[in-house]
Amino acid sequence: MTYEVKPIVLGQIAADMSGFTYMAFAGTPLVLEVTYFLIKGAEKNILFDTGSWAARMAKYWPGEGVDFQTFEESLEKEGLSTNDVDIIVTSHLHHDHVGNHFKCKNAEVYVQVDEWAFACAPHPLQAQYYPADMMAEVEAMKMRLIRGDYDLYPGIRIILTPGHTPGTQSLCVDTKEGKTVIVGQCTVHQTFMPPKELLPKGHPFSSWEVFSQSIATDMNQAYWSNAQVKSMADVLLPCHGPGFDERTKKYLPDSMK
Repeated sequence: MTYEVKPIVLGQIAADMSGFTYMAFAGTPLVLEVTYFLIKGAEKNILFDTGSWAARMAKYWPGEGVDFQTFEESLEKEGLSTNDVDIIVTSHLHHDHVGNHFKCKNAEVYVQVDEWAFACAPHPLQAQYYPADMMAEVEAMKMRLIRGDYDLYPGIRIILTPGHTPGTQSLCVDTKEGKTVIVGQCTVHQTFMPPKELLPKGHPFSSWEVFSQSIATDMNQAYWSNAQVKSMADVLLPCHGPGFDERTKKYLPDSMK
């Protein structure tokens, strides 16, 4: 069976490219899309993450945010309401990925055991990404704690991809284009570009297979998780775009415009 994966962009938030191409391109402006993904074709309504909104994210991230549409408006365009959401596969529990979870009263929320354990007692460098009020919102929902890879449906598989956080997970979906992987790690398209193509000739980082993000609980794990999803995917969808929305396409790598 094949499905369709639709990225839905709620807004954007400003960042620096070096946060997503480890120690490279410092000072290069970038926007992160605040995105969730709708999986079409399953017997239940499945989302990957729910995103957030600018005013809420401003408490936890210094970059300026812009809203394009509300979560409710975006679902309505798909013929759905918050009550129609059956399953939320949560990439990780950072504030910009779970901001709208609480609105989906009937949803079952899939979270890695290691992610929930870390969210309950995060390291000080990570604590602002796991605000207590949002963790309480998630805890009040129907949480399904899983460990490692998990077959959600035939052709829809949760893949453990740690590094950005201890329990980051991605989603591999069989589509007509092949294996489409929604990357749960804090990544953009540039993260997966061959470093030797983006960096000046002879740059000491040009031997890397992929970049890693700079926000990570384990940088080495993050690198290998990025390499893993890149090798397995026919279509790769980084959770922060950019370029899923026309307003953010200017931040794509030149080769993708």
